[in-house]
Amino acid sequence: MGYETFIVERSGPIATVYFNRPEKLNPINEQVMREFLAVTQELQEDEDSRVVILTGKGRAFCVGADLTMLSAGTDREKQRQQSDSARLRSAKLGWRIMEEWERLDQITIASMNGFAVGGGLSLAMACDFRIAAAGARMWIPEVRLGVPYMWGSITRLINLVGMTKAKELVMTCDEVTAEEALAVGLVNQVVPLDKLPEATLAFTHKILNKPPMALRRTKEFFTALSTNRAGDITYADAHLGLATFASEDMGEAVRAFREKRDGKFHDR
Repeated sequence: MGYETFIVERSGPIATVYFNRPEKLNPINEQVMREFLAVTQELQEDEDSRVVILTGKGRAFCVGADLTMLSAGTDREKQRQQSDSARLRSAKLGWRIMEEWERLDQITIASMNGFAVGGGLSLAMACDFRIAAAGARMWIPEVRLGVPYMWGSITRLINLVGMTKAKELVMTCDEVTAEEALAVGLVNQVVPLDKLPEATLAFTHKILNKPPMALRRTKEFFTALSTNRAGDITYADAHLGLATFASEDMGEAVRAFREKRDGKFHDR
């Protein structure tokens, strides 16, 4: 199947999925989200691939939300014209992508060749393993942009780095280097950029050398443990997001981000 924003390549039991908007550092817009869901559904039917590598073309893994999409989210009139079910369906698309990607039978590896920001970092966290290039930078700018961190990402982040560090990363919006991410458990390995494809393939072959049935069931067990959360309210993050979309503060946050200045917020 052909995609405009992704490239899918196969080599024996390995499928490689590339974000393919390198000229813009692989941002996420609605087309990217819908095509990523289609890629996921294609892989769900792929019985030949045992490992899926997710990476980016160019010098970024994925820089998260396209600012044009965020700007559209500040349009109050557009929000009013949509039905509640339409707005919820759109807000839940990212959550659905994350859930379906996480539950792929294949072992998934994020090969993080550069910036991994916001939703891009979320997609990396939904992979089973993360290998980052030295010098890659990661951060979660959502709160700075006037919206909560969505797609069930906070729970995944807590599972990886713990509650205290997760709060810090989400609420301060601070950048972390690949090396700092390794120290807190956000990634599994850090390697030189020119060695990243080689290191990713070496890790992939460690997986491929194991019995597939045992691996598949082991992944299912870990996935069940990570998603069996007492008091889980990740289903509600779409509602939390809708509560801030088209707010005055979100509009000001996006403008301030574009203009590289501090925002002037009024809590409305």
